[in-house]
Amino acid sequence: MGENKENVDAEIEVTKEELEEAFKLLDLDGDGTITIEELRKLIEKIGGNMTEAEATALIKEADKDGNNVIDYVEFTKLWSALRGEGEEEKEIRAEFRKLDSDSSGFITRDEMLAVIVNCDHFTGDKMDEAKKCVEELDVDKDGRVSYPEFLLVWKYRQ
Repeated sequence: MGENKENVDAEIEVTKEELEEAFKLLDLDGDGTITIEELRKLIEKIGGNMTEAEATALIKEADKDGNNVIDYVEFTKLWSALRGEGEEEKEIRAEFRKLDSDSSGFITRDEMLAVIVNCDHFTGDKMDEAKKCVEELDVDKDGRVSYPEFLLVWKYRQ
């Protein structure tokens, strides 16, 4: 009986790299904590909208020490709430893996180009389209798209 309980939690494996990348993305000022404002600003930056009440509820849920900010130790709970669970998260992760053809944990312009070349939806300059796609998803502007960036844009962009 105890085995089943452990398997449910391990169903979607979140790597240390994914957590670190997501934390860096949300910690806009780099001070080691995530505030309600930083959470809202990031969601706005990707084209979404989150009310102060929604952001406050997410932060409070993960804030173990009650100081109204999330540090790295508390972040696992916030990341879990942001990414969601079940079928939707599995679907988003599967789409990311399709695009991340070298399994590096990032989608590059070349990987995006490989997908676009084989797609009839794009009629213009395929290299230009690939560049545009990566730029839209590349929230931290490092030239590649991590899973946290992909997930946040997928779930929260309006």
